Amino acid sequence: MAAQPTSTSGRRPARLSRDSIVNAALTFLDREGWDALTINALATQLGTKGPSLYNHVHSLEDLRRTVRMRVVGDIIGMLNTVGQGRTRDDAVTAMASAYRSYAHHHPGRYSAFTRMPLGGDDPEFTEATRAAAAPVISVLGSYGLDGENAFYAALEFWSAMHGFVLLEMTGAMNGIDADAVYSDMVVRLASGMERR
Repeated sequence: MAAQPTSTSGRRPARLSRDSIVNAALTFLDREGWDALTINALATQLGTKGPSLYNHVHSLEDLRRTVRMRVVGDIIGMLNTVGQGRTRDDAVTAMASAYRSYAHHHPGRYSAFTRMPLGGDDPEFTEATRAAAAPVISVLGSYGLDGENAFYAALEFWSAMHGFVLLEMTGAMNGIDADAVYSDMVVRLASGMERR
């Protein structure tokens, strides 16, 4: 029986599975960032060699796609949880706060989320990105918006939050009370929903 490879710390690596590899990739993303995620870099983190990961993921693109889908699922779950039982301004404020908090606590995962296209050749991607808007669309229903109007309002809302978060991540918000500015922006967006 062949000896199992050991990590640099002398411990045997955990048994690999697709799920354990994806979980490790999520942790790696938050520490190292999207561009640093490679099969070999992740294998090193796991205390093994790159080829052993290919028993569970087909390629780097397969891994990245799976990671993006997992992140979308996590964000949908988070937004559904914080929005549950809330309506209108209360729900919008809670969701916006949770969204920003997720981006701050998981910058690498957030980067993976924002690299997903709204359309394209992958129907599952298209469905996932539209599903990511579903919790917000549901809340917008409490303002009387539905159908395409609700979808585009959710897209506008996401654009504002995403733009703000990116500005924070690049340091453009240094020196100002970003919490207050963000809260005011969300309130203005919510009042705009009221007028639609």
